[in-house]
Amino acid sequence: MKSKNTKEGTIYYDNKTKKRIQVHVDQALAKETELILDELGLTPTTVITMLYKRIAANGSLPFDVALTDNEKATLHFLKSTESTPVKIFKNSDEVQAW
Repeated sequence: MKSKNTKEGTIYYDNKTKKRIQVHVDQALAKETELILDELGLTPTTVITMLYKRIAANGSLPFDVALTDNEKATLHFLKSTESTPVKIFKNSDEVQAW
């Protein structure tokens, strides 16, 4: 049986019943999130375990996966301007000449 020391004390766990999950997350997002979780007294592992348990219990994500109105507007704008020609200027003289 392995153990891990934390702020709350020593956590004992059995590698035969646990699975390691590794993810890559933007560093700034991770830092911001971990500050909030720390204030809530939670660890990333605890939150991920909570998420997995909710998914297993309900058979779905515990939140809606949808774009916000702002994200929808941005996506619409990007799609509607895809065919708009773009002129790239190398310097201010080219901008003036244009």
